[in-house]
Amino acid sequence: MKFLQLAIGFFLSTTLLTACGSDDKKEGESGKQTKEETVTADNGPSSKLEGAWEIKRAEGSMESLNLGTVYEFKGSKLSFGKDGFSNPGSTEVTDSTFSFQADGNEYKFMYNYYFNGDTLVVKMQNNKDQVFHMLKK
Repeated sequence: MKFLQLAIGFFLSTTLLTACGSDDKKEGESGKQTKEETVTADNGPSSKLEGAWEIKRAEGSMESLNLGTVYEFKGSKLSFGKDGFSNPGSTEVTDSTFSFQADGNEYKFMYNYYFNGDTLVVKMQNNKDQVFHMLKK
């Protein structure tokens, strides 16, 4: 029964993330020019996120379901999941954003991130409601 609950929960969270993604926003619509810099050098933005990060505190919708989810960055690859489930895909990292595109899926989800001490704080761009506070594993 617990496995079924976890499977349904994971399915619902994946569905929510898919539903929140949108390509409706046109480039430059906000009037700001953003710096898009993908760096894979040892001291670039990509290396700051390298490794596994676990959600220790979540805010917004489905906060309890997101607790314990692990995001693992390996170069241009990103996977996330918990309790034996994994959602693999690719990522592009800049100094303040990263993307996630699941393998076999055309949708790309964009996240803003920053560090508060040793905590990685992540907000999905199209869902201002959810905020994840992650610690490196």
